[in-house]
Amino acid sequence: MNPRRQGRILGMQALCQLDVQGEPAAAEIDLFLTEAEASAEARTYARRLVSAIRGKETEYDALIRSISEHWDVQRMPLVDRNIIRVGICELHEHPDVPAAVAINEAVEIAKEFGSADSGAFVNGVLDAVRSRGQSSSTG
Repeated sequence: MNPRRQGRILGMQALCQLDVQGEPAAAEIDLFLTEAEASAEARTYARRLVSAIRGKETEYDALIRSISEHWDVQRMPLVDRNIIRVGICELHEHPDVPAAVAINEAVEIAKEFGSADSGAFVNGVLDAVRSRGQSSSTG
């Protein structure tokens, strides 16, 4: 498996763990990532994602909330919410990752780990995030 995809999956899993267990679990995240059966590159990428997302979680959640009308971010399925956060992080913080790749990867991970509707939901939210970013950077 591609190290970046592994990193995205590990990042999503770590974020889910934080969502469920709260801030006291933060110390355990590094242990989780250290012990994960993945390449060093994947673990490093996951750490970068988790660190960036934790620093901007409120901002990302506000963006998700503004796009996904009638959805409370905290009531979204745990996996979907964290896959979307990873996708937003890549769209905003990783210019080396093409937007289409970030969205496609998020959709594929959502199909693997989420519900039957997760892929379409994640795609819709991240496509709207990408569209907003393009319109604000061009206008």
